[in-house]
Amino acid sequence: MLRLIVLLGAALGMPALAAAAQPGENYQLVTPRDIDIVATGINERGDIVGFEAVEDRKDPAMIKEVPFYARGKNITHLPLLEGYTATSPAGVSDDGIVVGYVSRPIRPERRGTGSNQAFVWDARAGIRGIGMPQGDLSSFASGISRDGRRISGYSVGPNRKRACIWERDGESWKPAVLPESAQLRSMHVPISGDGRFIAAMEVDSPCLWTRDASGRWTREMIGSVGSMVPRAVNNAGTVVGTRYTPDGLSQAVVWSRSRGLRPLAKPQGYVKSEALAINNRDVIVGMVDGPSGGKLGPNAFVHDRGPLRVLDQWGPNFASATVINDRGQISGVLEKKEDEEPAGPPR
Repeated sequence: MLRLIVLLGAALGMPALAAAAQPGENYQLVTPRDIDIVATGINERGDIVGFEAVEDRKDPAMIKEVPFYARGKNITHLPLLEGYTATSPAGVSDDGIVVGYVSRPIRPERRGTGSNQAFVWDARAGIRGIGMPQGDLSSFASGISRDGRRISGYSVGPNRKRACIWERDGESWKPAVLPESAQLRSMHVPISGDGRFIAAMEVDSPCLWTRDASGRWTREMIGSVGSMVPRAVNNAGTVVGTRYTPDGLSQAVVWSRSRGLRPLAKPQGYVKSEALAINNRDVIVGMVDGPSGGKLGPNAFVHDRGPLRVLDQWGPNFASATVINDRGQISGVLEKKEDEEPAGPPR
């Protein structure tokens, strides 16, 4: 079974808030398959990237998670970069540039070099690595601006992990480290669609980088220690993410300049929630789950001008909404529920 993997961390508690109106938005589920899909990125055309579960041709009992780029029902499997053994897509621009990272096992002959590198792929030029800031050993791309000109991510070097960007320069990409970043704690560094905002967790606190008209980046803290692990940011600089509690539960949270950091109230019966994406209409999507061992959840949710509500119109297999665009197109994790899985053969 596929599972969405999200960062774990400690956090502080705070009371939940909820609005009164019901959401009135019409949404569309975008997926190339009805089951066994994990979407990690979406663009304004509704193209998505992610992973699909595919049976191994040599051993049908083995299931592989294969990276893909999809336009409608048309799936293109992403290739490997030479010298690497895995490809992990994270985002896609409006013109179809896919970003993410490639990885390979660390071997004795590769000591002193990294096992991961950020990549870009498009249908015309194929896959290529985009390197890392000088002195670092590995790099990971997390997202790309809608116009395909700026990539966000992070790089790892000796005793450091830093948020960084890559700026497009013709056919190449120039890396640069964001200011005041050396002790990054995030595994995901999201960028807004217009490329002006980047969010992450630095030294256990959520922070936001903003690019001004002159091209200068500045960093500000937007919460206390453990208050949020940022997951997405929109063009208004509104950040969504998750607060992890000492009792092992999670709480979807949102930060905006006008209202600060606040949690989203969970539907009755649910004990866990994670906010995973936000569009430029301030529509938030994510995942809610019930108590461990119960049959409630996981389920995808939407929050739009009203109480957080479960997206149940597409059936019980929509376990988590991970991406949304400004057209209201949503994708995420589609997996067969445990109680629906067929029993094994009798012994």
